Amino acid sequence: MSKNVFKAGAAKLDISPTPDMLPIELAFNGSAYEAVKEGEGITVRAVVLDNGSDRFLFEAFELGSVPDPDRLHELLFKEFGIDKTHALLSGTHNHAAPHPISHSKGGMKMPMEETENLKRYTDRILTQAVEAVRQAISNMRPAKWGFGEGKSYININRDEHFDDGYWMQGKNWEGCSDKTLAALKFVDYDGKLIAAVLNYAMHSVMNFCAQDVDGKVKISSSIPGAACNFLENYFGDGAVVLWQSGAAGNQNPYMAYCNRYDCNGTMYASENLPGVTYVTARALGEQHGVDALRTLKSITDLRDEISIKAYETMIYLPGQKFPEGVDRAYHRLMVDNILVQRGYYKPGEKYEKNLVDMIPTDEKVPMRAQLIIFDDVAFFGVACELYNEIAMLCKEVSPIKKLVVTTHIGYPSVGYVLDDASKGHKVFQSFGLVREGESNALVVDGMMSMFDKAFYE
Repeated sequence: MSKNVFKAGAAKLDISPTPDMLPIELAFNGSAYEAVKEGEGITVRAVVLDNGSDRFLFEAFELGSVPDPDRLHELLFKEFGIDKTHALLSGTHNHAAPHPISHSKGGMKMPMEETENLKRYTDRILTQAVEAVRQAISNMRPAKWGFGEGKSYININRDEHFDDGYWMQGKNWEGCSDKTLAALKFVDYDGKLIAAVLNYAMHSVMNFCAQDVDGKVKISSSIPGAACNFLENYFGDGAVVLWQSGAAGNQNPYMAYCNRYDCNGTMYASENLPGVTYVTARALGEQHGVDALRTLKSITDLRDEISIKAYETMIYLPGQKFPEGVDRAYHRLMVDNILVQRGYYKPGEKYEKNLVDMIPTDEKVPMRAQLIIFDDVAFFGVACELYNEIAMLCKEVSPIKKLVVTTHIGYPSVGYVLDDASKGHKVFQSFGLVREGESNALVVDGMMSMFDKAFYE
């Protein structure tokens, strides 16, 4: 063993709302979560690393994003001395869970009213988040670690060009879609898995606003949760598998949102039968788990030492705003032809699809970013929904070739960040805080500025 023994510890705790907190409102369509899907409740997972001189925390929430991140960072520093740069907090961007604190402050997202239930629920999550870290520290033991990459083929580019000339949410089989499944693996000296950190570019949307067989809209951990639960059951002995959302701004599960077409050739979203998405999400999650298992088993080059370097910065992106008088809610439904589904028009009925032009502003929108370097492995974290193409550019220019891009890391968050080639497509992601078509170089330069600190300062 090395002089300063590297240790790792992990813990997992439930963060599902208690029965007295239900129902909890959905963020988008006015309905509410009425129950928690049995056996598929949502969790917070924590993985703590310690090399004798530095301590680092991975923590992931099966939520849209990190709940009340400023308050959480304060609690983590007060309780454990873990500062913001040494904690990579993230959400799986789960669309089948409440948003205790709205994960977007503008753009197309509809802000949620902070009801008493949501406030109590946020307190519960933060309490569990701190306790998970406490247990992970208590569980630390001498460890070895390794990194590997595999493939998983359950995602797809979702920006599809239709015959009517519009880009909408669909299935773009030819579009950019990184299938890389990245994994950090931590084992003890008996070879037992302590923890794994997985990263994959995919929106967790399968159970979004979906009814179960009993007609109730339920909270569930969806595809990422099913994958992690599968692996934790496989390895046993308290193993914890944490999942991060990669650059999934334009990536969906390939079985999400089965669209239909009317007699005019117009695409509109169709609804699944009650219960279907829950079964599908579990099946895809377990397939993803098998892919991750292959990846973890392929990691055989294990080390008993780890260096930890951590940095953060703000990346300032060009802003935009809606024209005055635009009904954002109606506009959002019109972008993806959901007006028919919502009852504004009948299937086959023609209506004018008038998508607005966003107005550029002089405002620079701040986005938090992090860089963590573990020897020859780096994690680049961004507080946004990053397009896959930009992440691929980051990997291409990164001086460390084992680069993992993690999204939904907290505040300040900017929503969607589109790649330059998507300018003018007017997908729903275009109507957010960040001006489209001007972000590639800014994101890459922001990442490289932190690498400069790591290597030259």
